Amino acid sequence: MRILVCMCVFSAGLAAQVPAKTSPPPTAKQAQKAPAAITIPKGAVEIEPGFYRWTDKDGKVWKYRRTPFGVKRWRAEPADAERTATDKRKPAEGGPTAVEEGDSIRFEQNTPFGKKTWVRKKTELSESEQRIWDLQQKNSAASRATEKE
Repeated sequence: MRILVCMCVFSAGLAAQVPAKTSPPPTAKQAQKAPAAITIPKGAVEIEPGFYRWTDKDGKVWKYRRTPFGVKRWRAEPADAERTATDKRKPAEGGPTAVEEGDSIRFEQNTPFGKKTWVRKKTELSESEQRIWDLQQKNSAASRATEKE
């Protein structure tokens, strides 16, 4: 046992005497400054609070979002570029549905926690609920027209 302890102490002493490798000085590429922080351009249009859209001089459309970690930027998809500031998000496939029940409308939406259902009178609809209802009516009218043909 003593021999083993002595060998460990001896090898630790030898390891301490070996000079540490020094790293070479940084090259010019490594010494470059970090890129500048992204900022929202002056001509950007605010679509939603904290969400901006901007077209550069080459005609490319960029989107900016203000996050807790700074401003994020990405190129808009061609379908997004055609969208205007007044054309807000439309309900996606499998999104909320609306069914008329007398003088009120029953809305249903699938969420990760299950189906969410709520009922509103036609006179008390919010802007988003009105948009869902209008889209539902337009889709049902279009489907009835295709069934007749």
